[in-house]
Amino acid sequence: MTLSPAQAEFLSGLLGFLFTVALFSYLLGDNPLYRLALHTFIGVSAGYAGVVIIYQVLRPRMIVPLANGDPNAALLVGVPLILVIFLVFKLSPRTAPLGNISIAYMVGVGSAVAVGGALMGTLLPQIQATWLSVFPDTRGIFINNLIVIVGTVTTLLTFQFWLRGQTARGDAGRGSVMQLLATIGQGFLVITLGVIYGGMILSGIAVFGERLATLAGFVTGLMP
Repeated sequence: MTLSPAQAEFLSGLLGFLFTVALFSYLLGDNPLYRLALHTFIGVSAGYAGVVIIYQVLRPRMIVPLANGDPNAALLVGVPLILVIFLVFKLSPRTAPLGNISIAYMVGVGSAVAVGGALMGTLLPQIQATWLSVFPDTRGIFINNLIVIVGTVTTLLTFQFWLRGQTARGDAGRGSVMQLLATIGQGFLVITLGVIYGGMILSGIAVFGERLATLAGFVTGLMP
């Protein structure tokens, strides 16, 4: 059965309307309609991920190289295939230690990728971006560069943990200068977190407004 473009558009709009109403029904409390929509989304996502893994990972990277009979390709495929078999051994308590090989490999590779990505993609570019001159050649950006430098330095000083001064009660604490710089850094942190939170709220409002506009357009299109 093949649907016409008009029928497909109507069916997709109807499903979008029903699932949106089902999700919004959670405002009235947990109910079977909301759970049905949630389980449907989870099932569709899992099914889509499975199809992507089969046709974009397993088939081109494992089945096709093994079917071609190339020894080099088979050797490259054999290593991850052995690791997958070892991972299946984790299902049984008696053979679970064999699966630790695959777990150790995944943890090691994942940690290396995460650390490398954090260094090359976040830390070093951030250091380079804040390596600014307080007296740039271009006029009009002195204040901007000064704010970036002061914000970076004071924010880092907020997380210092050595205590050399003393409070009025004689307890160990930050010195007066360090306390002032840390307070300025805390102010930058509060402003940054507030901006991030405000951006998340605005994004949610935009998505909510778009969803309402889509539903209104669908309902309006059904009216004669």
